Amino acid sequence: MKGKYKGCDIEVGLDSSGFLTFAVFDNGYEVLSGFSDSSDSVKDYFSYMKSVVDNYKEYPEDYE
Repeated sequence: MKGKYKGCDIEVGLDSSGFLTFAVFDNGYEVLSGFSDSSDSVKDYFSYMKSVVDNYKEYPEDYE
C-alpha cells in the first residue's frame, strides 16, 4: 500500500515471509524503513505510520 501524508510518501507491504515492510520518504529522502513481525493488517500499519510522520514533522531532529 502506498500513499502520501503531510507531504511524505508512505509504503507498507507484506513480504513472502509474512513480515510487514515499511518506508517513509520526504522529498525523496528516506526518513525511516524497516520491517515488523506485527500481526496488524497492512491498512492498520499504514495508519500507524501516519503517526510516525506526525512525530517526524514535529521532531525532525530525532530522525537524523
